[in-house]
Amino acid sequence: MRTSLTLLALLLCPPAGAAAPGAAGIAWQHDAYDAARAAARAADKPVVVDLWAPWCHTCLSMKHTVLADAKLAPYADRFVWVALDTDRPQNAAALKTLGIGAWPTFYVVSPTDEAVQARHVGAASVAEFVAFLEAGLAGHRAVADTAWGKAARLGDRYAAAEDWAGAEAAWREALARSPADWPRRPALVVAVLGALYKVERWHDCATFGIAHFPDAARQASASAADATFYATYCAEQSGDAGLLTAVRQAAAAPDGPIRATLARPDARLSVDDRSDALRMLRALHAALGDEEAARAAAEAQRKVLDAAAAAARTPLEATTWHWPRAEVYTWLGVPGELAPALEASVKALPDAYEPAYRLAWIRLQTGELDAALAMAQRAETHAYGPRKARVQALRAEIQAKRGDAAGERAARAAVVATYAALPPGQRNEKALEAARRALAALPPAAEPHESH
Repeated sequence: MRTSLTLLALLLCPPAGAAAPGAAGIAWQHDAYDAARAAARAADKPVVVDLWAPWCHTCLSMKHTVLADAKLAPYADRFVWVALDTDRPQNAAALKTLGIGAWPTFYVVSPTDEAVQARHVGAASVAEFVAFLEAGLAGHRAVADTAWGKAARLGDRYAAAEDWAGAEAAWREALARSPADWPRRPALVVAVLGALYKVERWHDCATFGIAHFPDAARQASASAADATFYATYCAEQSGDAGLLTAVRQAAAAPDGPIRATLARPDARLSVDDRSDALRMLRALHAALGDEEAARAAAEAQRKVLDAAAAAARTPLEATTWHWPRAEVYTWLGVPGELAPALEASVKALPDAYEPAYRLAWIRLQTGELDAALAMAQRAETHAYGPRKARVQALRAEIQAKRGDAAGERAARAAVVATYAALPPGQRNEKALEAARRALAALPPAAEPHESH
């Protein structure tokens, strides 16, 4: 018990405080990529593009913390800033140019030719985001840059074009040339892992992860958990049991990337970052058979998230924590305890799909299937783009649990129709094919009886 209590104390180190709203002084444009580029051309400024979605808790966390931090104020007038909800149809053309495989994804692009000057995927500390902005400015101004900075930019451009082999090679060159304290180094470790993940080079991904865990954790940022996720997932997919155990043990060790990062008093972690790290640590301990340590991590995660939700300044900000809270409450076996908070969120945000969607999922976990179906249907009326298909898939799962074969078939057919209707840029052929397989796997619809 002493070990778990000591671990729990370390895991509950205070997270980084939230920035005051608007402290950065950034004037964001929303869902207006062409207008932002036009304004940037007129002002001869590069464009910062935030590719986000309302269901993405890390996207919301970045908006309420890093992107609102006063330390970004010196950069507010040096860029034109635009946020694109990736589920909205009007942003599909931009997504065709600027690829996205994980949320959020940030770009710095030049307004005339849309040349990618910098790219960052996932959460970032303020220092990491400033380094990303500086890289974008250097590329846009074509000023003297380091060899590793140029290599990283080349990798970012390859990634935007989804040339993962080119991206990997360029990012590896940047890592090989850059000093250990380069602020972008942890994020590039994650970027290489992401490229290997994309092309399903599972063994290479896992071994690269183990080798670069110290680099990923060097700045005590979200990169530690991100690198752990990729390395662990790749090891699972590799089919190499020995490699998987080695990755898990290295990742969960006291000096491993996650526990070392969580224990540092100067850790550059938002509440969302800390929650993700605790979730990863919980999964690692559970997989290694240490249920006591896994539960300690889960309890710590719940405590951090509950405190953040209670301190949220607006109902919209509180939605940041809906999904991680739902997941950890369910893991702890008490999903129903979150229902009142989600019900209040549905009431406070009647036109938003996300609260109703999360409440539908919780009702499914507690077996309240009629209530789950009602919330899923409510969410579906407000959902749009690719997310609408996810809501419809949840409706199909609920109908299956209810034993309503016709309802499940209708919902599965709706998923296929939604995915098939998406424009280029949003269209996901793998998701569409998976939806078609799920529909085809259902038993044939019963033939209606003829009356005589």
